[in-house]
Amino acid sequence: MVLLALNIVLLGALGYMAYLLRASPGSTRYIPTPHLVTNTVRQINVRKVNATNLLAALASRPLNWAAIESTNYLVYIENLRNFGCPEETVRDIILTDVAKTYARRRAQIRAQSGGYRFWQTSESGELGEVSDPQIVAQLAALDREERDLVRDLLGVELEGEMAKYTGDEDRNERVYGFLAPEKRDQVAQVQAKFDELEQQIYSRSKGFLIDSDQEALRRLQKQRDAEMAQVLTPTELEEYQLRNSPTAASLRAQLHGFNPSEEEFRKLFQMQKTFDDQFNNGFNVTDPNQTDVQAAARDQAQQALESEMRKALGSQRYAEYQRVQDPDYPPLRQLMERFDASPSLAGKVIDMKLEAERQKLRLEANPNLTPDQRAQALARIRDATEQSVAQTMGGLWQAYQKSGSQWIQNLGESDYVPEPAPEQPTQVIPAPFPFPLAFPPPPVPPVTR
Repeated sequence: MVLLALNIVLLGALGYMAYLLRASPGSTRYIPTPHLVTNTVRQINVRKVNATNLLAALASRPLNWAAIESTNYLVYIENLRNFGCPEETVRDIILTDVAKTYARRRAQIRAQSGGYRFWQTSESGELGEVSDPQIVAQLAALDREERDLVRDLLGVELEGEMAKYTGDEDRNERVYGFLAPEKRDQVAQVQAKFDELEQQIYSRSKGFLIDSDQEALRRLQKQRDAEMAQVLTPTELEEYQLRNSPTAASLRAQLHGFNPSEEEFRKLFQMQKTFDDQFNNGFNVTDPNQTDVQAAARDQAQQALESEMRKALGSQRYAEYQRVQDPDYPPLRQLMERFDASPSLAGKVIDMKLEAERQKLRLEANPNLTPDQRAQALARIRDATEQSVAQTMGGLWQAYQKSGSQWIQNLGESDYVPEPAPEQPTQVIPAPFPFPLAFPPPPVPPVTR
């Protein structure tokens, strides 16, 4: 009886073990693990997970991507957030998906032009450039639609987010860093709107702007400034224009090599902006009646502008400003940058040029010189100037002689035009009629005494 009882217990234990071996791994109730005791402590940095929330999530839905992804972006975003994705990860996923979707749609629109033809040329020389105005308009509308979608879904601006992928994420900070975040978005929307309108004018002009195009661009600029003034305070608007206006961009290009301080740039910008508003943007270029009035007013205003700049900069800095305005200064500056030479060397060469041109003007103003005397004197000015420039530039002279020294040769060419001799009065002889008279002349009455 005892042996029988032991056999029954043993059979029960074997049956229970067989049941455990047949059970799935997920339902295993107990797995014996060895417990090792050592004198070493290891710390592994792992992401902390709230076990209760994780188990609740696993219990409510299957753990797979199909349960999260959706063809509806609003549902897709909600699922990602409910699953616990960080907001930055949500933006990355949605932006990538949106970019791929709109890239396919752009390709479909571009395909309307007949596909890529390597033998076709374009004005810009870019292979595969789209020039059909209708296709350009469709692509612009698609860009606008994509920007609006991203703004509605995520509450961010597409350009700013995409800049993070290109390494230019600090551009918004450079351009809009003085603004609060909510105003940055408003300004970016206005900017994108008018950039698209301007691009339509440039596309329509096909690279040849006529007066009506210039007038349309002028009106757009005034409308842009008006809408920006509704969004920004006067101080913010001034800061925006210092960074983004056409006047500021043109001024920065003109002052390259002058290296103005912030205070100098602000002063020059204010004067140039006033000038541009009154004369570049203040006249209708399509009205022929305003052409002469604009030209006369512009000349007077330009002289006043130069006088104010001289006062604002002082004599020495104004002289440096004039040097960089000389058309022969950019090649010199590029040469100095190429060979890491001192920028002051370019200023010395320009000073020699200005002095030689003054000597030439005085010579040309002398009407008592014969043509041979004038030519010989101009040749001496040219040769002396060339020798001085060559000595000043040293080893850079050969490179400059081939690239930017044409003005030295022009010193030897005379621009003198002698005054014409006074015209002698000439006798006017009436020309005969080219056709017979329609009626015979009246008879001459007889002379009576």
